[in-house]
Amino acid sequence: MRVCGIDPGNNGAICVLDSTDPTYIVLLDLAKTTIYEATKSLHHQNIDIVYLESVHSIFGMSAKSNFGFGRSVGQVIAIAEIVTRGTPPELVTPKKWQKFVGVTTKGKFIKKEVAAIATKLYPSAVITGARGGLLDGRSDSICIAYFGMCHKD
Repeated sequence: MRVCGIDPGNNGAICVLDSTDPTYIVLLDLAKTTIYEATKSLHHQNIDIVYLESVHSIFGMSAKSNFGFGRSVGQVIAIAEIVTRGTPPELVTPKKWQKFVGVTTKGKFIKKEVAAIATKLYPSAVITGARGGLLDGRSDSICIAYFGMCHKD
């Protein structure tokens, strides 16, 4: 089974995992990929289900920023429905997938812990940029896809 996990937002990413091949991983950065490129690349992955982080507007953020964020969410929903041939994505809250993968910290330390967990799960995954900075959207999308692949309601 092929599962796709999506972390929406400016630094978001898309991850595809395969339940029968633990070394299989595909990562796309949303900031560097157009809707067309993403759907074209993911179309050939034979994705069975998409898990999308359930997000909402952020208090204190400007209306313009919240609108842009909502637009990004709409785009990833469209990508999800295209690559699954009309099946809407399953929404999962950050709290739910983070608990499932074993996140124990809070606040600003969550990103580093999620990256450490993603690296343990998929050591070959590239979750840092060229200069060594953490690409947190990638580690989040890996953990969201892993949640979707393993989680049973």
